[in-house]
Amino acid sequence: MAGAAGLPWPAAADPPAPAAAVIPDRTPLFGVTVDDIGHLGHTASALAELPNRPAVRIYFDVRQPARYYATAVRRISRAGAVMGELLDSSDEKAISVAGFQARAESYLRALGAAVSIWEIGNEVNGNWTGPYPVVAAKLTEAYNDVAAAGGRTALTLYANNFGPDHCGDGRAELTPAQFSDRYVPASVRRGVSYVLLSYYPTQCRGREPSAAQVRQALRQLHGIYPGAALGFGEVGLPDPVTGASLRTAGQIMHWAYGLNLGLPYYIGGYFWWYGAEDALRPGAPLRTALRAAFRSEAGALG
Repeated sequence: MAGAAGLPWPAAADPPAPAAAVIPDRTPLFGVTVDDIGHLGHTASALAELPNRPAVRIYFDVRQPARYYATAVRRISRAGAVMGELLDSSDEKAISVAGFQARAESYLRALGAAVSIWEIGNEVNGNWTGPYPVVAAKLTEAYNDVAAAGGRTALTLYANNFGPDHCGDGRAELTPAQFSDRYVPASVRRGVSYVLLSYYPTQCRGREPSAAQVRQALRQLHGIYPGAALGFGEVGLPDPVTGASLRTAGQIMHWAYGLNLGLPYYIGGYFWWYGAEDALRPGAPLRTALRAAFRSEAGALG
């Protein structure tokens, strides 16, 4: 799911970015997404004030070159570990495989020193992303590029298996496990660092799956990706929070960040999508709720 990018932040006068933070294997990720790099100073300050050092997923607009994000990545990497989203599912059809290969390589060259995790594919089994073989070719290319550079990778799958008929999307939209079995190459299944789920309860008739249901789904994925840490790569609402949706948003955040699955390879994550607008700006409606959610995750995962 894509948001709007903010104003460009020229990189020409920037000092070199710090080395990316090393995250120990299977350490919990306290995630939030920055889909908009406007108001960067407020965003960076709010991230630094969170009760746990965050993992910050930055949406990279398919229309922007890597230099557009250089200052934002540098500033945010001081406050938390950066996960760079190379291609959002909403942008999947906007770029060819060859174009995406060039994009991934340019982003790695420009930003690799400050990015801790590279998201090589987002909601890749969603039925809006285009032909599955093309989607698979892109994520495989990104994985190969990041792996060759010695970086860590994350693959985000669209969780449509918590409701009937694939949450109403029909059987033609593959589940995370079905897509993984059919389209993710063995080299990626063996080598990817994180496998994450994207789940929006309001897009599945308000269902908030129980810990037992999530545990079952992740155990299935663990059988496919035995070396990966598993968690959630995206939760939230399909639009920024309003007064009318505030209660629902707070409930979803409380449900997600409080999950305790009792799995040794579960690392949380969650990465609330409209984090910049909903939780990181002055007066943001979920600013206090995100801090409480991080504390809840710390209590659940230790």
